[in-house]
Amino acid sequence: MPIFFLLCVLSLSIWSATTDELITQAHSLNLSQSRYWHLLMHSPKGESEIDDDTFFTAHDGKYNLDSELDTTILHFNEDINRSDESLFCRFPARRAWLEDELNISFGQGECQAYDALVSKMDPQKVTLVFPTAHINSPASMFGHTFMRIDSSMDSKLMSYAINYAAQTDETNGITFAYKGLFGGYLGFYSMLPYYEKLKEYRDSESRDIWEYDLNLTHDEVMAMVRHIWELQHINSWYFFFDENCSYHMLWLAEIARPSVHLRDHFTYHVAPPETVRAFAEEGLVGTKHFRPSKRTKLLAYEKQLTNTSIQTAKALASGQPIEEDITDSSMQHRYTLEAAAELVEYDYIGGKLTKEVYVKRYHELLSARAILGQGEVLSIDEKSNPDTAHHAARISIAQGWYDYRSPLLIGIRPVFHDLSEDDTGHLSGAQIEFLDIQAGIDHDKLSLEKLTLLSLASITPISHFFKPFSWRMKSGWDRNYGKDNLSFVTRVGAGASIGEDKLFGYLLTEPEVRLGFNADIGIGLTMGASVSWHYRMKTLIEVGKVVYMDAASRLNGSISHLWQWGPSGSLFGRWDIAHQEHRESRISVGTNLYF
Repeated sequence: MPIFFLLCVLSLSIWSATTDELITQAHSLNLSQSRYWHLLMHSPKGESEIDDDTFFTAHDGKYNLDSELDTTILHFNEDINRSDESLFCRFPARRAWLEDELNISFGQGECQAYDALVSKMDPQKVTLVFPTAHINSPASMFGHTFMRIDSSMDSKLMSYAINYAAQTDETNGITFAYKGLFGGYLGFYSMLPYYEKLKEYRDSESRDIWEYDLNLTHDEVMAMVRHIWELQHINSWYFFFDENCSYHMLWLAEIARPSVHLRDHFTYHVAPPETVRAFAEEGLVGTKHFRPSKRTKLLAYEKQLTNTSIQTAKALASGQPIEEDITDSSMQHRYTLEAAAELVEYDYIGGKLTKEVYVKRYHELLSARAILGQGEVLSIDEKSNPDTAHHAARISIAQGWYDYRSPLLIGIRPVFHDLSEDDTGHLSGAQIEFLDIQAGIDHDKLSLEKLTLLSLASITPISHFFKPFSWRMKSGWDRNYGKDNLSFVTRVGAGASIGEDKLFGYLLTEPEVRLGFNADIGIGLTMGASVSWHYRMKTLIEVGKVVYMDAASRLNGSISHLWQWGPSGSLFGRWDIAHQEHRESRISVGTNLYF
């Protein structure tokens, strides 16, 4: 027994000396300043963006990467406890990198939870997933991105989705937007089956989904999986414009392949569609896949069905018994039953049907459809890929010709898209602008033409199956009132739209409040039409009238035409005409430069 005790003490002393040597070796290799260590620590500028103390082994690890590296080596090399809760098992990505850099092995552990997860995941490939914008949710108008870890199984539904999102139950849109902008929520990584994310985005929220298979090697996939394990239950402050869902996916990709520099594509904001483009530009994207939402599928059925068949499909979905004549084997009848089944499922997901009613009705429709045998597969037009859209930020330069002056107009908009711009890669009828500023220079005189704090719109055409309302809002300063004087306006309106993505018209009632020059309250009625032509050209026409409490009513009209020559630029012309006590006309011609 004394000899055994002496051997244990001797081995521990040797281990301790080895730790000192390893730390010295790490210092000589300057590992704490290496790019990969900064990636592992989510530290772009020497301070980690992770805000959870449990992510660090040193008390000052968030701010001192040297100290964090030394303490990590010490724990890996000296901790006797190597079970699931140990640092040895909690940080497999750090451990694998240090073993490779120091050319040593820290030995074996009993990391049963990690090993079980890897075995269950069977990670083989990684896919970047982009659910497009939510049709009626301002908070989701940018879209979303997350990762999917694919196994060797053919079906991807049981693959694991890796998501980052703000943790909140907030239902008030204004409160959510404010806290999201200024870091009022903690964000967490989560891991769950892919079919659950499909149910959430594609089915419940009717968002089309794009999938981008990444060309990562198996070793790169495993490097990502090891780091994902380290991030479980770890929090950091969520910021809507920069440290958001998409930004945190960039870290994972750079961990997998550190030779790419995805985060360098962004400065002050990270828009989800822009991250898709960054992946493509860095050569990470292989095959692309489109998954239409239930709404997109039902709209495709509308194009194939006659009005009578559409009414029949709606009646069947609402519970009308299936009559014998519906079993005609024509494709019209096949599509009628298929559309009815899709509509039943859509209503169930939307909470309009109980599970019992849904199961019974859905089964009856599918059984009737099965009797008709195989037919033509429904053709669904693939939407334009988000990575072909124009960039999010915009600088505009135009020459204006107004009744009383001819200013050179210079504007800048950090994000994102307005109704007059080309919809390629964007959700048609959607608008979201933040801090859109335009200045005018005329005879060495500088003037503020407009400063839009926030402008949102969702112009969604009604159809046989869907009856959404359309709406838009604006808050900021402009010169559209009172003889070219600057005033502050807040306008919120709602109405309806008819048509489809390429051609639609809309009618909106828009109350407004103006402050500053001749403060006033008014209510307006606006009619508009949007036409998307070939070669990425778009025309937007609006006419309307605003009736004010104190001032004279204002009639206004505008027509704009834009040609998008590519993601980085467009040419446009616009004519505005208005009458409020006297006639005003404004013409502007210029270019938009996107970046």
